[in-house]
Amino acid sequence: MPSASPDTIHPDPVDALPAEFRIEGTLAVRAILRELAERHVLVTLYADERLADFAVSQVLRAADAEVDFDLSGQEPFAHVLAQARRVVGVAFPGQVKTQFRLERFAVVHEREGALLRAPLPAVLHRIQRRDAFRVPLPGSDEACCVCRVPPDGEVRYRLTDLSVGGASILLPPSVAAPEPGTIWPHCRIETADGRMLPCDLSVRHVDEHPCGNGAHRVGVAFHAMPGDVLRQVQIYVLDLEKRLGRRR
Repeated sequence: MPSASPDTIHPDPVDALPAEFRIEGTLAVRAILRELAERHVLVTLYADERLADFAVSQVLRAADAEVDFDLSGQEPFAHVLAQARRVVGVAFPGQVKTQFRLERFAVVHEREGALLRAPLPAVLHRIQRRDAFRVPLPGSDEACCVCRVPPDGEVRYRLTDLSVGGASILLPPSVAAPEPGTIWPHCRIETADGRMLPCDLSVRHVDEHPCGNGAHRVGVAFHAMPGDVLRQVQIYVLDLEKRLGRRR
């Protein structure tokens, strides 16, 4: 498996990970997978570690010896799995990247839809890096954050980077910087390819822009975002990485 970018949202090569990221033992591994299920954290599954063959899923159940992942609506990926030998899963609960590998798995078709069933992985990794996993937006993307201005107005701000948990927004000098902790409700992210992603945003930090003209860079986190919208954000971030040539 090729070497990882230091801030990639894709799988890291296991051999390159420090030992302190490694978690072993059935009890510990099962507890982490159950936490992913309880928090409805999205998990990106990669067939044979190929970045082009992936699906965004969730842990349905982590039992004593097995774990199930939702494949409903993922029929093309389920077909790819029929030829795969292993699957790598990557999730982002908070700022920690969780990665594991599944083997001896099977696609199971139940009344509610298809699922991926596999033995609990023997090992998983939890990877913590400062300022990791953010993808800068190229100027050609022209993505913006549309914020509501009561009672009926809207204003557009440029997005400078995006992650599965939040974004950075550029405020022009004419706009007063918000206080950390401020909630911006009823916003949306608009992209050059026509995607519209509704979101509420929580202001985490505000920094003066290096250009020194009075502009500010505002770091925001997604606030109480529905799972289906978060799935769209994650897919968009993956698409951005591909366009930026960050394949491994």
